[in-house]
Amino acid sequence: MRALWRVVLLVLAAAAPLWAQRDPAVRVDLVRAAGQPDVPAVSVSHALDDPQLQELMRNGFAVALHFRLELWRTGGVFNDLESATQWDVKVQYNLDPYGKAYNIVRHHGNQIEDFGAIRSLDSTEALLARPYRVLLPPRHPHAKYYYNVVLEVEALNANDLSELQRWLHGDLQPAVRGKTNPLSALKNGVGRLLSRMLGGTKRSYEATSPTFVADGG
Repeated sequence: MRALWRVVLLVLAAAAPLWAQRDPAVRVDLVRAAGQPDVPAVSVSHALDDPQLQELMRNGFAVALHFRLELWRTGGVFNDLESATQWDVKVQYNLDPYGKAYNIVRHHGNQIEDFGAIRSLDSTEALLARPYRVLLPPRHPHAKYYYNVVLEVEALNANDLSELQRWLHGDLQPAVRGKTNPLSALKNGVGRLLSRMLGGTKRSYEATSPTFVADGG
């Protein structure tokens, strides 16, 4: 059971100050390619800046970044939400002693981008800070618009404790021969606690682009 207590102590030590360092800064900018209308480009800096978050990653926890980009049309009494898109980025530290690296995967609709093994935290942060262009065009020419992006960051998905379960499985299994599967107990007992303290501790960040006028087409 030592591994179980190790992770509980780790969570108790890290949960309170987990987000006390520099917060992630998300932004959405308007960029233009040659001969094309402006498109939104989303980036995030300091996504993994917190030392406690880095410690959790080194102990097998994944970091999930969920992005939602919205297109709003201004005018009238209220602004109108015209369209939206969302995507997820998962960052996980590879614990293989012969190839320690950060793995980043981005899921957007049916598209999956695997960025492979990144050898340093600085390079991982630099990749996350790279602007990601998204196609979310306005529908009404000459109308005024702006983009709004919401980023949600969590150290562990509250609905999926598989990373934690796999990490503990090797140490817990020999200690419970002939008894109930420890993973079931973990999921029903301590798993709920960890889920509330990590997965349930979701932080949101938001940014808005400058207002612009849609091209006439």
